[in-house]
Amino acid sequence: MSFAVTPRDIVTVDVEEWFHGHNYLDHAPPETWDDLEQRVEVGTARCLDLLDRHRVRATFFVLGWTAERHPDVVAEIVRRGHEIGCHSFAHPEVHKLSVGEFRSDCQRALAALAAAGVEQVAGYRAPSFSLTPGVHSYLHVLRELGFTYDSSIFPIRHPRYGQPGSPRHPFLVGDDPDALLEMPMPTWRVAGQNLPFSGGGYMRLLPWPVYRFLRRRARAQGQPCVLYVHPWELDDHRPQAGQSGLTTLRSQGGQDSMPRKLEKLLAEGEFETMGEYAARLRAAGGLPVRHVPGVSA
Repeated sequence: MSFAVTPRDIVTVDVEEWFHGHNYLDHAPPETWDDLEQRVEVGTARCLDLLDRHRVRATFFVLGWTAERHPDVVAEIVRRGHEIGCHSFAHPEVHKLSVGEFRSDCQRALAALAAAGVEQVAGYRAPSFSLTPGVHSYLHVLRELGFTYDSSIFPIRHPRYGQPGSPRHPFLVGDDPDALLEMPMPTWRVAGQNLPFSGGGYMRLLPWPVYRFLRRRARAQGQPCVLYVHPWELDDHRPQAGQSGLTTLRSQGGQDSMPRKLEKLLAEGEFETMGEYAARLRAAGGLPVRHVPGVSA
């Protein structure tokens, strides 16, 4: 599938604390969060400085919990010219929520962002890309709440958020021209499989030459490089949370390499925000239409 819009690179930042990751839930349940060391200001500042050096504007998907406690962080992101998106309020696994619980979490997140000075929020990203096929109908809730695009679908095999049968390219959720625009995370399609590469543990653990190769192959298939990082991945903090060796590898492996890899990426790409890419896609027209629930490739 091809579009008239040439893909560019997009940097996205999921603004949350280290302990919001679902790998830490057993050792850092939500009722303990306010008692844990909060580091989001450190990592976000480093990310902003790095983006400034390369004159790149990014999209920051901010957790409502974080916006409520650190409105100054949100204000600084806006002051430096970046786009603000929504990353839920309490970082739930969306597929474990009822539709009412999902709506309430989104509403609370939007209220927290509004209190931090951000009244208009176009984009949403589910925590851990957990808006999976069983709850694809929740995409309609996002449109009802005023979101115009979503970045929650990751069409790969994964025990938490895998949905390899979902579309790899952007699509409208319904026939209305103003319908929600779904913007899946990028993959390289090879040998009948979708290979991820674009952020988080994938980028941390992949050697830089491998990452560059996958990025180029995905671009050749019309995929933008939608990079996603977290503030804690640019921080020196290494929490000791009693995890297994494998879980620690998934949570912290390659963390030292992330600032260097991001620096290299920013030096060689052509960038835009998610909102700008969404606007270009709509203006070009010809987007495919999918109906939910039951979105299929």
